[in-house]
Amino acid sequence: MSASRTAPRARYQFALAFLLLAIVSAHDAAAQSLNPGPPGPFVFDARGVVSGIPNSEAFVPPGLTTATIPSRGFGGGVGGHVYAIQLGPGRFGIGVDLAFARGTSTEVQTTLSTIDPQVSFNFGTADGWSYLSAGVGAARLKSEPSGISESVQAINWGGGARWFLSQHFGIGFDIRVRHLSAGDVVPKGTSVAAAVGLSLK
Repeated sequence: MSASRTAPRARYQFALAFLLLAIVSAHDAAAQSLNPGPPGPFVFDARGVVSGIPNSEAFVPPGLTTATIPSRGFGGGVGGHVYAIQLGPGRFGIGVDLAFARGTSTEVQTTLSTIDPQVSFNFGTADGWSYLSAGVGAARLKSEPSGISESVQAINWGGGARWFLSQHFGIGFDIRVRHLSAGDVVPKGTSVAAAVGLSLK
């Protein structure tokens, strides 16, 4: 099958899936409470991720004097959060996100994997809320073919929002800044990531 025929079919399948989602969301809207209550009580996220990736001359493969080193990668992430304490107009949450992003060039492939424990302050209702969050976790950088693999501390902070199209199914985004400590090879630096995807509660 040619690429010219495959692309329209993929667009048709995406449009059909979006239409079915809209129908399901409209059907479930009646099930949502007229008084939705505060955010939570828990949520699970699955998202696509685009992230900056730290780079260093140490990632240049042996035998080469120069190489193009990726500075941005694409990947995915999952996370879970619970919301148990009311604080004034908002709700306090705690959770953790796991993510990875892989960048490639002709000579180098680099993967950044992160674990981001977070505390959050959430504004809104169970039908949709925004949040600010921060925490201290870890990042692991692996680069091939140089064989480098190292973990460093990572302070993360950021925010985002979730909107629920039905009682349990929603969409959301997150913008996350990570400050990476210097390791033996990994340079000290800052990585900014954006994630968009699905939320379940």
